[in-house]
Amino acid sequence: MAGELFLTGITGTWFDAGAMVEQIMKLKSIPIQKLQQEKAEIQAKLSSLGNLSGAIRDFISLFESFDIEEAFSGKKATVSNTDVLSAEVTGDAPEIEFSVTVNRLAQAEIRVSNGGVSDLSATFSASGTLAITYDTGSGKETFTVDYTAGQTLEDLVNAINSAQNRVKASVYYDGTSYRLMLSEVDVGASTVETDTAGGVYVIEVSGLPSELGTGLETLQSAQNAEIVIGSGSPITSPSNTFENVITGVTLTVKATGNATVKITEDYSKVTGFLEDFVKNYNGIVELVDSMTVGEEAPFLGENLISGVKFGMADRLDPLVELGLIDYNGETGKISLESSRLGELLSQDPNKVKEALSNLKDSFLSFLEVYSDTFRSFENSFNDRIERIDERISQLARRLAQEELILRREFARLEAFIAEAEMLRERLRQFVTTLSEMMRGGEGS
Repeated sequence: MAGELFLTGITGTWFDAGAMVEQIMKLKSIPIQKLQQEKAEIQAKLSSLGNLSGAIRDFISLFESFDIEEAFSGKKATVSNTDVLSAEVTGDAPEIEFSVTVNRLAQAEIRVSNGGVSDLSATFSASGTLAITYDTGSGKETFTVDYTAGQTLEDLVNAINSAQNRVKASVYYDGTSYRLMLSEVDVGASTVETDTAGGVYVIEVSGLPSELGTGLETLQSAQNAEIVIGSGSPITSPSNTFENVITGVTLTVKATGNATVKITEDYSKVTGFLEDFVKNYNGIVELVDSMTVGEEAPFLGENLISGVKFGMADRLDPLVELGLIDYNGETGKISLESSRLGELLSQDPNKVKEALSNLKDSFLSFLEVYSDTFRSFENSFNDRIERIDERISQLARRLAQEELILRREFARLEAFIAEAEMLRERLRQFVTTLSEMMRGGEGS
């Protein structure tokens, strides 16, 4: 029974029941040890196979995410003076070179109240409603903000900012008084340019608290950005970004001045893919070697694993024929011939495109077969581990029962030996006493 206590070695003789049971159980547990060793070997195989399967799936993802048409239709823009402007292009942009003159940058309108308070703690003497009008160029938007007697300039600023998102309200200190300042949040939201003489403004107000005056003064005029491409007519934008001034070309101006923009083919995605291809390819070669080469290799001599390495090598022909990669026969690894790639992309990019298309089709079909096969192998290994665990559990339960029985039997045997030892000692003492009595009788 569980919890039973067996005392061994109490006879003081050569017989040690506990030690004998332990030796017997060690012998009986050898099958469990063999199963555990088998499990460890399967787990080692499963771990290395999992690493290889993961690398193959990553390789498949590389091919699946590589859009060949997009990679060969990319364009890039080079700007001669990036302090003046930057350029972004899409695949629709033409391969041209053009000059850009930046005449002016976009500028937000900033206006302040023509009156102010001498102390920020000063309060308004009366209640009212402030109306703010924002002219987008295609229409006017009006927002109203209520204020009450006893409120401060800062209270009004917070109320304005909470009520809308066209105008940013702030406190402006002119050295003498604190005034309400209103500025455009997004300079590109309005096409209106300030014309003080003509009375044209982006921001206008009515209903100011009397402490802040009767209207607004202009600190900074609203201004649209203006550029000239080549010798063409001026082009304006309410912001510093000019979208699609030429098909697929967006310019962002930073300062007045001149710059040249050159648009050319961009094969960086092609180069990036091939660099990643080489990295993934060599990574799988290293994994296969670690699994199949050397006495400690978990899959030593198993052709299914080494077949990945040799199968990939057989599918390199599209790149080898163009001289795009160098194959090392000793290690099985490859390297990218970057100079040859650049030469082909500049002279005949369609050859590279066709080679990559063939490579993608060939590798995807090959890798997907191995991915499915290894997934089945992993499931099989997991099933074997489960069966071994169950077998170990069964043997462990049986051995525990056998150990309990042995300890009971040996405990009884040791108790019997102890009783026999006590009987032997009593007989010895009896014989000794009898012998002494007999010697005493002879003397009398």
